[in-house]
Amino acid sequence: MPEFTNAEVDLVEQSLGVTLPGLYRRLLTELGPGRIGSSAELYHPSHVRELYEPFFDDPSQLFQPYFPFGCENGKQELWVIDSATERAASIWHETVLDDWPDEDWLPYEEWVQRHLEAAAAEPSAHLPTALD
Repeated sequence: MPEFTNAEVDLVEQSLGVTLPGLYRRLLTELGPGRIGSSAELYHPSHVRELYEPFFDDPSQLFQPYFPFGCENGKQELWVIDSATERAASIWHETVLDDWPDEDWLPYEEWVQRHLEAAAAEPSAHLPTALD
């Protein structure tokens, strides 16, 4: 899927009623939603609510403080941003929300290097050099 423009991200924020985390906004404008490599995916913003809201006892927590923005299906990991600290984590899909604070939350650049670049190294991946 093509990259979003900043204006398109602004419209998505208006329709969802939330401000998207900086890392997610950046990934949407530099990569666009869709597949990364053979088993990773950056979610389209409109799909986040329908995918994950049922798993939150308090649906308001879906976007604040936690924002699920993609996954690495091969590793069964969910990619999540902690909006309050501007850090990201790759969390095993069975981990309950109460245990998320104990995960390995990384600064954005370190998370990109450790997780996104690894996914992009797979065949058929597309990752712009702007993330290097």
